[in-house]
Amino acid sequence: MFENRFRVAGAVLAGVLLLAAGMGCCMDGQSRATIAPVAEAAAGAADYGAPLPAGVNLPQGFYPLSGQYDLENPDDHYDGWPRYIMSVSDEMVMAYVPAQTFMMGGGTDLDEVPAREVRVSHFYVDIHEVTNRQFSRYSPTGPYTRYYLPGVNDHHPARNVTWVEAHDYAAWAGKTLPTEAQWEAAARGSDRRIYPWGNEEQSDVTRYLCNASTGRESFDGYQGPAPVMSYSAGISPFGVFNMAGNVWEWCADWYDPGRYAYPSEEDPPSALERGALPFGDRNYPSPGHKDIREARVGPPIGVERAIRGGSFMEPIQQCRVDARASLPPAARRNNIGFRCVLMLPPEQGKDTAMASR
Repeated sequence: MFENRFRVAGAVLAGVLLLAAGMGCCMDGQSRATIAPVAEAAAGAADYGAPLPAGVNLPQGFYPLSGQYDLENPDDHYDGWPRYIMSVSDEMVMAYVPAQTFMMGGGTDLDEVPAREVRVSHFYVDIHEVTNRQFSRYSPTGPYTRYYLPGVNDHHPARNVTWVEAHDYAAWAGKTLPTEAQWEAAARGSDRRIYPWGNEEQSDVTRYLCNASTGRESFDGYQGPAPVMSYSAGISPFGVFNMAGNVWEWCADWYDPGRYAYPSEEDPPSALERGALPFGDRNYPSPGHKDIREARVGPPIGVERAIRGGSFMEPIQQCRVDARASLPPAARRNNIGFRCVLMLPPEQGKDTAMASR
């Protein structure tokens, strides 16, 4: 399955970026290999002249990652779409997530059930959280600098950033914040795994896979946030880093704890009678086609924005791919950051039906 192929190639890419940066791996007291910080390792590594096949069009400012795009190598692309691209404005490597149908939700909390089948269009997602150094290219000053020491933690995730600031950064970079559906699809894939790496949640194992609270000081190697692209063994099926733990990540959607009560129009029909009027995505919260490229399938207004992924402060069980939380868009926390996505035109015949969640 392409997800497994992407996952293996993602680990290979981490090694490539390490070499590009002239960095190696470090070992902690338990002889644990940790990917060194390489947030901007591939800076300037966009392949501006790479020929793209018919039907594959990247927006201006986004190019295949140099040395990682060979149409003769099936591991380098998916139907011609580069597996990795470079976002020039913020020097971010992005990973391709194909159009897919997956089971969203199904977790342990009331706002995560029932699980529902959802289809998302293809898109690119930042391979890691936006770093301090990257955010400083957009805004040299601001409250995030409280946790930023230039030259010391350049490659740690930018935090103490509000939803508004994250949204504006994404717009500056020519991207958007991910919908909850996009975020979960990139973290989970189609096999209903609980965590990006699978279903293992014992701290003796997960301390090598993500940065979460274990109840034992520095048991996973860090007391606070870890450099992005740490824990390479915990990457998602599409080769995306740190989607469990490290810092919570802002999503585009307004948060609605009862959202999953509305079945997706791609869900199997339900025999449950709701009343005289339809009660599906098309009627939530108002009639009209819900296309994630144009509108979120969340409420048009709200009080809080969704956050996903858990952080270094939460136990592993709160870092599940289906775990949901929320905060007011003006909130600042030292354990909240973000990553961005790049919307793509629908693929002919593959994206005929889409729903955000």
